[in-house]
Amino acid sequence: MAEIIKTTGIVLKSTKHTAEASRLLEIFSPEMGRFSAVIRGVEKPKAKLAIASQPFCFGEFMLAEKKGFYTVTDCFVQDSFFDIAYNLDAFVLGSCMLEATSKFALAGEKNIELFMLLLKSLKALAYDKAEPTAVTIKYLMNLLEISGFGFDLHTCFICGKHLSNEKIVGLVYEGGGAVCNEDKSKIDHIDISSGEWGILKNISNADITDIARLKFTSREALTSCLKILLKQVYYRTGEKLKSLDSYF
Repeated sequence: MAEIIKTTGIVLKSTKHTAEASRLLEIFSPEMGRFSAVIRGVEKPKAKLAIASQPFCFGEFMLAEKKGFYTVTDCFVQDSFFDIAYNLDAFVLGSCMLEATSKFALAGEKNIELFMLLLKSLKALAYDKAEPTAVTIKYLMNLLEISGFGFDLHTCFICGKHLSNEKIVGLVYEGGGAVCNEDKSKIDHIDISSGEWGILKNISNADITDIARLKFTSREALTSCLKILLKQVYYRTGEKLKSLDSYF
């Protein structure tokens, strides 16, 4: 007989399953970490659990567990973040956050901090109407930090001096941190402009719930900052985020 488990979770991914009208979900739970579960019958017309089979769905899932395999038997949906679908940037970048979570959240490992970060970030996209690129930059920064790959933007990685009024700053992926102009030649790095550095610092210093209050004068510089963070993700995982393949 299958054991019944109840857990809160967010659907990260939904793909077609071999069983008729079923989907295979990848769910991220604060207690259970990342796991897969089949949800049956959701592709039928007027299926009761159809909304629970969609990415972004946040709810309380009832799971039947048998020999290490999970089946969703019911779901109390708390939020679908439906408003994200009305903004193309928010939808694509929100999907990017789900995919990044999938790469860093470990299967079966409790991670309440990362779960709350994802939940707050999705709320910022859907309800605060925060700039989607800025939210994604903040999310990736905090995701890397939670995963042990955070980087310091305020102090030189080599000499330790406080960085201020730098025209060009180097960013080091190995070890994670910024380097001053004088020390850049001593280590592999990428150059970031003072404008990009300022954006990254402002976003880093803000709470995810305050991102909507930040103002950005250059969309191009903001996009450049996102690409910098995506390079950090690639360096740590060895994989690109497919959700952004045709975005830039």
